[in-house]
Amino acid sequence: MVPDSPDDVRRLEPETIERYFKSPNTVVHLLSQVPRCELRIEPATECLELRVPRDGSNPDLSPFENIEIDYATDPNQDCFILRLAAGGMHYAAYSFIAKIVEELQQGHFFSSAIFHSLKEYELLIQSRRLLSSEKQTGLLGELLLLTYLCSIDPVSALTSWLGPESEQHDFSFDTFDLEVKTTKSERRTHRIGSATQLEPSENRSLLFLSIQITAAGGADNAFSLVELVEKIRTLLGPHTLPFNEYLARLGWRWSDVESYRTKYVLRSRPAFYPVDEHFPALQDSVLRRTIPNYEHLSEISYRTDVSHLHTASVPAALKGFAAYANSLLRRS
Repeated sequence: MVPDSPDDVRRLEPETIERYFKSPNTVVHLLSQVPRCELRIEPATECLELRVPRDGSNPDLSPFENIEIDYATDPNQDCFILRLAAGGMHYAAYSFIAKIVEELQQGHFFSSAIFHSLKEYELLIQSRRLLSSEKQTGLLGELLLLTYLCSIDPVSALTSWLGPESEQHDFSFDTFDLEVKTTKSERRTHRIGSATQLEPSENRSLLFLSIQITAAGGADNAFSLVELVEKIRTLLGPHTLPFNEYLARLGWRWSDVESYRTKYVLRSRPAFYPVDEHFPALQDSVLRRTIPNYEHLSEISYRTDVSHLHTASVPAALKGFAAYANSLLRRS
């Protein structure tokens, strides 16, 4: 099975990759004309194979058990063959290969292209399980806000969402940063993952958005992770690709979507809080001044309860989010 290849090769959609893996035969797809990069998908073994011209470099992938390099002589050229075991992470594995091809198109040697792509591969081999319950809960809150933002301006919405980039805070707007935390508890108790997470950036205010959710059953106003992802993809239209890549970095696998269909509603209205001197938080700058040998501490995490705090006014940039969230509230 050899799909037609467009002259201007673009990244394939997750649905296309899944369709290829369901094919009864090997699928061959041309990813690039110059240099010639050919992708082969073996559904029976769940393997991806990338064939590219040999360029004199010497890639070493011996530390990785799920990826290997081989060589072949085709009628027209000598080839490197990179084989990658997708193992239920079809689109993440494809994204790693597509990144290599992009690096090759920019003139990098094959060994350098692989090196530049290994960060994504490390995410691939570290994410072979479902998202934890805590990660799913956190992502639900971020995607709720992102859904609203995408309904206003999809491009600006993706620009403002910093979570997938492992930035200090989840969202960044013109005049403030925003940390979004979601909980299933009856109180606004949230887990904070580091001492820098609630550290305001220099000359910028930081707001904390507390979201409470609860299981919904068959409620009409319920939402699930899968439904939010699909709604955002629809709103993004032609800008979907970066969103897909963001999800992959977070550990999202399209083959696991049936595990993310649990439905929720909002337990209460989302609440905004200023992260100021009254906010119960551990901050890196304060700890460095007060704890001897603080630099030797690691993996700081804690839970904070903000139920007793006075809420802040909803920022002008998010006025419409209150109305959107109201439609998702639990109905008595």
